[in-house]
Amino acid sequence: MTGTKHSVLMAQANYRYGRNVFIPYSIGSLQAYAQTRPEIQEGFQFQEPLFLRTDPSEVVRNAGNPAIACLSCYIWNWEYNKALARAIRASFPRCLIIFGGTQVPDASEGFFARHPYVDLLVHQEGELTFAEILRQFLSAHPDYTQVSGLSVRVEGNKTLKTKPAGRIMDLSQLPSPYLSGIFDFILGRGFTLNVSQETNRGCPYGCAFCDWGGNTHNKLYTIDEARILAEFEWFGKHQVGYLFNCDANFGILPRDHGLLRKMLAIRTEHGGFPEKFRMCTAKNSDNGIFDIAMTLNEAGMSKGATLSFQSMDPKTLRAVGRSNIRLEMFSALMARYRQADMPTYTELIMGMPGETYETTKRGVDEIIDGQDDVVNIHAYVCGMLPNSRMSQPDYVKQHGIKAVRMPILLAHSTPEPGSLPEYQDVVVETATMPQADWQRAYEFYWAVQTFHCLGLLQHIAIVCRRLGGINYSDFYERLIEYFAGREETLIGGQIALIRRLVRSSLTGGRLDLVSPRFGDIYWPLEEVSFLTLISEKGRCSQEIRPFVAQMLRGRAEVADAGFQDDLILYGSSIVKGPHDSEATITLAHDLHEYFGQPESWETFPARVCSSVHVKPERCFGGNLVEYAREIVWYGRKGGKFHHSDVTSRLL
Repeated sequence: MTGTKHSVLMAQANYRYGRNVFIPYSIGSLQAYAQTRPEIQEGFQFQEPLFLRTDPSEVVRNAGNPAIACLSCYIWNWEYNKALARAIRASFPRCLIIFGGTQVPDASEGFFARHPYVDLLVHQEGELTFAEILRQFLSAHPDYTQVSGLSVRVEGNKTLKTKPAGRIMDLSQLPSPYLSGIFDFILGRGFTLNVSQETNRGCPYGCAFCDWGGNTHNKLYTIDEARILAEFEWFGKHQVGYLFNCDANFGILPRDHGLLRKMLAIRTEHGGFPEKFRMCTAKNSDNGIFDIAMTLNEAGMSKGATLSFQSMDPKTLRAVGRSNIRLEMFSALMARYRQADMPTYTELIMGMPGETYETTKRGVDEIIDGQDDVVNIHAYVCGMLPNSRMSQPDYVKQHGIKAVRMPILLAHSTPEPGSLPEYQDVVVETATMPQADWQRAYEFYWAVQTFHCLGLLQHIAIVCRRLGGINYSDFYERLIEYFAGREETLIGGQIALIRRLVRSSLTGGRLDLVSPRFGDIYWPLEEVSFLTLISEKGRCSQEIRPFVAQMLRGRAEVADAGFQDDLILYGSSIVKGPHDSEATITLAHDLHEYFGQPESWETFPARVCSSVHVKPERCFGGNLVEYAREIVWYGRKGGKFHHSDVTSRLL
């Protein structure tokens, strides 16, 4: 209590990513709206928002005597918030503890019996509901069962769910937390700020794996342009590093590209801040999304354009309520992206209902062949969000879903010794994909990402496909088969490691890894494998030689040992490595000209001696941490794994 005002603790804890921190937008939005109500302004004192995963005991020591604690919940802080709520309850028994956010289950029956330290759950949008809770708190006899949009803990830790709160249709009544001064406390503290911004709310789609949209939030409502532009000014003035647009489908509204152009004009006035912009684009990317991606690419604000397929299998797409852009249109769009020299990356979700191991392979072939072989795939495990259709009991039963609770994947986050781990439920089996096939699918995606998408064996795989007639999926499947059991090799050792980690994940182990020589952060497994292999690029090239010979045996000109030596040397020289310096190689085939002409990849390279000169844009001098950060962490979505300053001349 401060004076006569009731103290309110607001928490939206998140991980640090080096110096990067996320500003707690959700709780800031709740506070900003609540403070527009005079009685709340007069009756409550809001503490500085909690935005880092500070030890709960330390939070409690510094909390004063909070009358209310409001905790915003998602998969990256659910366990932390429960621990914090228990600590608050133990120290401040009369504190009203509120949980909100997308991790709060809509099916709340029995929740308070399991979590008796929580008093209220807020469902769906929270601004108006939170303000009504505070107003009710100020009454002589608070009755939270009169507030819509809640689950209330009542006698005997039972659950009483009030009527739904309904959508906030007039978003103009919601002030910006940035412009309200709520986040001023975080400025000047040496952090690189990562901010979230909405321009609309709602999603017209109903994908089973997502908790956005559906039947209740399928209509879009927009935020006033004046507020959006003023927030752009705030981001520029305070030198924001990363702006994440929170819209479900940026680009779906005609005004979106105009907003982007206005943001870029403001950014210019503020010396190039915010530095980066990330969005979830409208599903089934079209020419409008291309124009937006092009604008961002020209401004240097985007790592690449996202093409979210999730799956290439029609049966799977029907099962999850998803449709994809037609492959013909996709190929035409890809041609535009290539002509504009704009990086793209394609997102897939492994093991969804309807998917099999064979459809997984077939889907990769369709995508790589459709992108002229230089695809940048990001494959993710299928997580079950608590309020998604995929998590509903009838859907689980229908599709034979089995999930395992395993630590959440937070790529490039900084480990926090002693911190509570967070978890997610990951689909590891369905009626169409037994658990053994899920493990194979995981290994297959790992190989495609490690060796093809990150560039290690991309040139070799292209030749095997275009001149040897070997499907990409067969190439990478046979790569795994060849090196499995050869643990004495660098590649075989990585396969053995991945298999151990995947098996361990089925009993709750992690699917990421900290490798201190590449930086004290969590790496996705394909990235840490790539870093391990590229650090010994020469050895990796030697190991791959007999495999390539086996793959191309009896296949006309490509079976020639001299050609294979040239191919391996060229591919190894072109991919960026941490030990690279300026170098010249001599080849008996004009491979640089060959790979520069995708339309001629079915024609064998000219048998002429050529000299290829490679000049790295940056020499890392063996600094593995800097290489890993710049090329893999920051650079992966841009797909820039091959040296660009490469010249060739005939001898």
